[in-house]
Amino acid sequence: MVKIMLRPEMRRWYGAKHRRLRSELIERLGPICQNCKREHPKINLAHLTHDVTDVDSVTLLCPRCHAKHDARQRHAMTRRTLARRRGQLWFNAALEYAPFASWEIPESVRDAAIQQPLFPPSHS
Repeated sequence: MVKIMLRPEMRRWYGAKHRRLRSELIERLGPICQNCKREHPKINLAHLTHDVTDVDSVTLLCPRCHAKHDARQRHAMTRRTLARRRGQLWFNAALEYAPFASWEIPESVRDAAIQQPLFPPSHS
């Protein structure tokens, strides 16, 4: 059995409420992956937007489909963690978080990225 380690700041989202939501979906849809349509004994509750606060965009996925769905986010998290350990500086603060769920980007970084024009006006 593989034990999944959650980051401390994420643990509060995966308690009794999460288990109840998963049970309700399994009761309604059955233990069937909503992506590959196969029945699976260890079905996962997956957040389609990667936002744990958004309970409206959840579905049931088998471990394989869930891993595929989360691959880009997992890659971005790993890249950012390794870069921080090595002391990497980012050209632009928004690049550090791309592609990543908007709710996990600090507001100051998100606001600065929104206000920054993609192509600054040239002064000729």
